[in-house]
Amino acid sequence: MYLRCAAALCMFLCVPDAEACSLKSGVNEFKPQGTTTSASQEGLKAPELELVSITRGIGTRHSSCDDTGLLSIRVQWPRGTDYKMRDIGFEFRVVSGENTYEIFPRNAVAMDVDGRVSEFLFMWRDGPPAQQQPINLQVEVRAVTADNRHGPPARLAVSAMPGS
Repeated sequence: MYLRCAAALCMFLCVPDAEACSLKSGVNEFKPQGTTTSASQEGLKAPELELVSITRGIGTRHSSCDDTGLLSIRVQWPRGTDYKMRDIGFEFRVVSGENTYEIFPRNAVAMDVDGRVSEFLFMWRDGPPAQQQPINLQVEVRAVTADNRHGPPARLAVSAMPGS
């Protein structure tokens, strides 16, 4: 997982000038079926979360990706559940703080799985440090099953100053 983040950061710093940023986060939309429900959460637990890294855009225009912010979050699925991590998605919702940047997708998402762990890489247009706003968010993350059941949430603090 560290390798994926390191590779993305290297691409971020080394991409030749181009019209559009060609970085790919690997985050895929997870499409549950049915109506959203939080009832019957049997077999679902809150995920374990870790903020791996956050890198703000540098905005020097050496490449088209210079104004891209990167946020990496490790999600570990707890043992003793009725679901395998490869069979569920996760919703990321900002529950407090100024959501100046559209960092998280509106729908549930999934990533490649390594055992019980996935590392989600989110990207957003951050701009140069002089134009950035501080990031100070509480993010709620919950599992979503294929039949659209939602598990209990876990929270993660995400904060970064401009230029960090």
